[in-house]
Amino acid sequence: MFINTAYSRETPVESEANSYCVKGDKILDYYDKLEDKSNPDKYLNAAKYFYYQASRLDISNQNALIGHARIALFKGNTRDAKNALMMALNFNEVNPRVSFYLGETFFAEGEYTQAIDFYHWAYTHGYKYDYKTNLKLGICYEKLDDIKLSKYHYKNAIKINPSSVEANARLQGIDSVNVNYQQNFN
Repeated sequence: MFINTAYSRETPVESEANSYCVKGDKILDYYDKLEDKSNPDKYLNAAKYFYYQASRLDISNQNALIGHARIALFKGNTRDAKNALMMALNFNEVNPRVSFYLGETFFAEGEYTQAIDFYHWAYTHGYKYDYKTNLKLGICYEKLDDIKLSKYHYKNAIKINPSSVEANARLQGIDSVNVNYQQNFN
């Protein structure tokens, strides 16, 4: 089968590397949605194989670096995740997906101010209608006691995914705290 790549931005090597990344992403997305995460090595090692193949073909492939970072995050190794994402950021500073996952690493470490910086950059560069970005921004702002922005992002998350239990519960929790606070001081 011949694919005309004359008008494609990717070289054949980049295209093949990205096809490996797509396979790794599918495995990680499937693993992320599993209720029972009792056997993570099976999925994470399979995904790691595809990201390794992509890196072998194209060392600067951002999707492979993001994949390595996602695996590190699943394992709770934020340092390795940050290293992979910083390398990806060096190759392309304007990739919102890299910024989103850097936000994830800082969020996992409890560094909410830094997480907001990266989440917000991703939010303003293509992730505005992403449920998870809005939810995480809402949580970060709630942790830093910025109730107005927290409610704004929770409401956005609910608009994107109306059946979201977590965003609804967090928004109701903020509203109930505000009502109790106002009753005590009025």
